[in-house]
Amino acid sequence: MAEIILTNHVKYRLLERGISAHEVKKIAKNGQIIKIEASGIMKKAGVCSDGQRLVAVVKNYKNKIIVLTTYFKNL
Repeated sequence: MAEIILTNHVKYRLLERGISAHEVKKIAKNGQIIKIEASGIMKKAGVCSDGQRLVAVVKNYKNKIIVLTTYFKNL
């Protein structure tokens, strides 16, 4: 199982946007891939427990998933 790492930037965004670390980790691990950049950075989307759509921007590195940022996506 891949370890999920939250960068300092994403920790700040979690506080700023009122997103729980549990929710973003869940989406980073199991979310639907909506975009893959040439650099390997992926955008993964999912629905939070409160029904809001959340996007996690992640990069796989060795056996780790590094969460770079996260934001709510308007439908």
